[in-house]
Amino acid sequence: MRELSSELDLHYDDEDLHALKPTIETLRRAATLMADTDYEAPEVYHHVMGRFERMTRS
Repeated sequence: MRELSSELDLHYDDEDLHALKPTIETLRRAATLMADTDYEAPEVYHHVMGRFERMTRS
């Protein structure tokens, strides 16, 4: 999760994040599974999710 989140953060501009919706949804499911097993998602995951949310709000 850390590696994929880092790659997305480094290689995608905010304007392009909408194209990553399927990948973002997969990351969300993985983060949910991690939380269900008492693991915390890495900070870079939260950063990318924040960028995605800001850019995809109506």
